[in-house]
Amino acid sequence: MSNRYVDFVSDEHFLDCVKWVCKAYPHNPDEIDMEKLQKNTIDPFKVVFDLMNGSMSVDSWLENESIRQNDKTINNTIGEFHQKLLGGVNGWDNLGVGDESKVDLRKSDKTIFVELKNKWNTMNSDATEQCRTKLERAVAGNPNAIAYWAYIISQNGISGESTWYYQGKIDVRVKKIWGKKVYELVTGDAGALENTWKALPSAIKDLIKSNHKPSRTDEQKLQEFFEVAFGEIPQ
Repeated sequence: MSNRYVDFVSDEHFLDCVKWVCKAYPHNPDEIDMEKLQKNTIDPFKVVFDLMNGSMSVDSWLENESIRQNDKTINNTIGEFHQKLLGGVNGWDNLGVGDESKVDLRKSDKTIFVELKNKWNTMNSDATEQCRTKLERAVAGNPNAIAYWAYIISQNGISGESTWYYQGKIDVRVKKIWGKKVYELVTGDAGALENTWKALPSAIKDLIKSNHKPSRTDEQKLQEFFEVAFGEIPQ
């Protein structure tokens, strides 16, 4: 019996990963959670600049800030979605937090280590250096190991893999990989990323019991977004 969603993980695992993201969305999006907004302290100086330059009320500002904070949380959770999903592939481990290697994913035979990010631009210079150090340590002492800095969304909408040249350092066992190639590395299937994306609407509908169906126009626009991010979807 074939899986309902994707072939490389069980339906149960796929739904668990999709549920992880769905839970990040506010249950009552029209309600503003002041406690959450104040968690990092609202900057009253920024509020004044925003109000005067945007000709808005405080209530409008609070609504926009709530949307912004929720969106940031959701973006972070989507990055975790990819890690959780790929960590459920047979022969791979989601290392989570606390593993001595400090990376996100590892092939169970310890021949491949992956530090996974959602987008190419999510690391500043300090984080990039820390990532490089983690990957170098992961392959040290293991001549058969390869370590990857991986990211799903690339800047130019292509997929690929290369040696990671960093500040004059060259180590053929420390690489970069991005786009569809990330999912192909873990699953062995060049179409795994597309198949995941295509399966999401059905999985989300099954989880939240939604009857919503994107219009044909929306479906065309969604496909255009995917093609810009990852290249043309094979027919």
